[in-house]
Amino acid sequence: MKMTGESSFGTVIETHLLAGGYASIAPEAFDRERAIFPETVLAFIRETQPKEWAKLEASCATSRVGTSA
Repeated sequence: MKMTGESSFGTVIETHLLAGGYASIAPEAFDRERAIFPETVLAFIRETQPKEWAKLEASCATSRVGTSA
């Protein structure tokens, strides 16, 4: 008898998403405190809102916003 479960279901979903163009991200990149993938979010903001990102960079020139440091 074939066994099915959450793990198998997750594998099917992941396979389908990856085949459709989604990228896999290492689980270690997840910031549990903020519940986001910070580098992915920052890259999205930089790419989709370049003018606003430039303003943020200019106003925070001496801070570490957008860096992994």
